[in-house]
Amino acid sequence: MKVIFGTTNKRKTEDLQNIINEMNLDIEVLSMSDIGWDRGEIEESGSTIEENSLIKARSILSFCNDHNIDFPIITDDAGLFVDLLNGEPGVYTARYADDELALNSELPKYQCVIKLLNKMHNEENRNATYRCCVTIMMPNGEFYQEFGDSRGTIATEIIGELRRPYFYSVFILDGYKKAFSDLSKEELDNTYRYNALRKSLIKINKIK
Repeated sequence: MKVIFGTTNKRKTEDLQNIINEMNLDIEVLSMSDIGWDRGEIEESGSTIEENSLIKARSILSFCNDHNIDFPIITDDAGLFVDLLNGEPGVYTARYADDELALNSELPKYQCVIKLLNKMHNEENRNATYRCCVTIMMPNGEFYQEFGDSRGTIATEIIGELRRPYFYSVFILDGYKKAFSDLSKEELDNTYRYNALRKSLIKINKIK
């Protein structure tokens, strides 16, 4: 069977296909580019990652209905939820410092990390969770959602390799002493996003 993954990123599509192959499932992944997506970036206007994941799935379903494409759709959204900050940055993880960057173009691209560290300066409670929500949208509009969580702590300074996603450079997964950005592929294999995607693939395989 074929499924549409809600991304135009070739690397992410290949990553999902590799997970499928490792699970020995007979599923082929199509990206949004593969189905001819021409509607630009989907506005993620939800107040939760669950809503954003569903918004993306429904937008792709609308496109598929208009073009007689009849495959299940997988979309995901994720965020970093810091206990001390009542869940910040949460749904705003990808744009946590957008306002500051818009006002001052000289700020570094990783201003989001600086903002978070400043808010947590000298705080003892540094517990946090990376959470992913995956929406499985069926061609008839029926949908399911699966989740994956990774608990950890926020470091007091940038300790990993600083690259996107920037918060990986200050998130330390429980059981490790290095930043999320420095984990190997094998170490990442049982973390939040991979777990949510695996649950979703199992679900699709059962209902196909």
